[in-house]
Amino acid sequence: MKRLRLSAQIFILVASMIVLTLGVAFLLFDYQLKANLERAQGERVMGLAAVLADRSDIRRALEATPVVHDADSALRQHIERLRERLGVDFITVMDRDHLRLTHPDPREVGRHFRGGDEGPALAGESYVSRSEGTLGVSIRGFAPVRADDGRVIGAVATGVTLSRVGLLLAEKRQVVLLGTLLLMLVGGLGAWWLARYIKRILLGFEPHQISQWVQERQALLASLHEGVLAIDAGGELSLINPAARELLAPVGAAPAADVPATTLAQLFGDGTPALDQRLTLNGRALIVNRVLIREGARPRRRGREAATERGAVQGDETRGGGSVVTLRDRSEVNRLAEELTGVSRYAQALRASTHEFKNRLHVILGLVQLRDLGRLERYLHELDDTLIAPAAARVSGVKDPVLAGFLLAKGSEARERRIELEVELESDIPAAAEEEVCHLLVTIIGNLLENAFEAVAGRDERHVTLTLGLDAGALSLHVADSGCGMDAAQRGEVLEQGVSTKGEGRGYGLAMVRAHVDSRGGHLAIYSTPGRGTLVEVTLPYAVAPSWITDGVT
Repeated sequence: MKRLRLSAQIFILVASMIVLTLGVAFLLFDYQLKANLERAQGERVMGLAAVLADRSDIRRALEATPVVHDADSALRQHIERLRERLGVDFITVMDRDHLRLTHPDPREVGRHFRGGDEGPALAGESYVSRSEGTLGVSIRGFAPVRADDGRVIGAVATGVTLSRVGLLLAEKRQVVLLGTLLLMLVGGLGAWWLARYIKRILLGFEPHQISQWVQERQALLASLHEGVLAIDAGGELSLINPAARELLAPVGAAPAADVPATTLAQLFGDGTPALDQRLTLNGRALIVNRVLIREGARPRRRGREAATERGAVQGDETRGGGSVVTLRDRSEVNRLAEELTGVSRYAQALRASTHEFKNRLHVILGLVQLRDLGRLERYLHELDDTLIAPAAARVSGVKDPVLAGFLLAKGSEARERRIELEVELESDIPAAAEEEVCHLLVTIIGNLLENAFEAVAGRDERHVTLTLGLDAGALSLHVADSGCGMDAAQRGEVLEQGVSTKGEGRGYGLAMVRAHVDSRGGHLAIYSTPGRGTLVEVTLPYAVAPSWITDGVT
């Protein structure tokens, strides 16, 4: 069975309650209106009867001897004209014997009064009664007619039938019904607006969808290794997952139930967005990302739901509804970066080095099989003089074995690609105090050399120079190539992510280098002239490992 939308359920429920309430109110009001109308008609006919009972012509007719019961009498004619003007159904004058002197139907004149409710009037009372007579059920007003000495000599009965009351009630009821229908229409529009408003608050989603997403969110947050925290617009913590509790706890301590306000102030700051912000809390080095929650934003929907809801949010102004912060352990990120970038660079360089080694090994094996020992000896001396010793000498000042090995492997890769790679050291490069700096250098140097190798590919002169130097706590590295160079427009765009002259799927290397340099507080500059190559200069703060510092001398 297809489930009704929440907006439809709300509209049906509210509209039904409005219609039911107004319907019951209309019935009660109609009942009260009918009662009031009958009471007003009763008072009217009773007052009319009292006025007629004081008329002298009626007293004279009842005091006559004998009393005349004639349908053509002047009294009846006068009373009938008065009845028509007053808008009542009958005015009956009766004597002490209950015989009528007047009646709308001439045939009823002289006959006994019908209804059985006239007795108290002949006994001297004035009252309102409801009874059935010759004209049907009617509301009657009775008043006694007294002689000058006070004796009751007859009675006057005036009345309106219920059919006449019904006509009056129908006129009043029509106005009430129109008002009720108008209120129902207004209530229906209000129910529709309420349904739309609630639907908008819930971002167009149904309760079962929200329930499912809440369960999925709880499972997702519990499974994340990344910490997630959220605060509402009032600055109150509204969400925190288990990973965040662990990351915010001191090293070696159990996760706390509550997050201190000072910690929240450090994480959320002034609420402005932040990307890859470095922060140290409770002895942990963290990477913090902070984004604002937009009240107008909607989760992505699929299929026709997306098409029907897309128009509702276009043009909505988004307002800040709090912030979300994600936390990552920087050591874990460094480990992943090493696996994703450094290891990839190592593998590529070692592959070239292995290929070069195999080629040299094949030459040695061939000379051994030819038993040309003299030629073999000269070849080994040539390798040592031209390749092994010079390469080792070029990186001898690089004290970090990982970085030195990487540079040797890049030299092998350059020779395989028939590129002349020159490594120049302006000073010794001791090992860094932070292990992650070495991996950062591998990423930066690897990307810059790869770009330089691609820039000189296919040119007659294939020359790339890498210069390293350390001065006053800052490491400078320069990568120069003899490529085709870039104009001013290309230099302005080359650092943008995804911008490249090498086709789609490229343009991420230099953008990543700039991000790494900026994250360390360094500086990057590019100098290039069309036809004369490119020079990339990078300066990074570089803290030397304590084992390389002796008496203030590195």
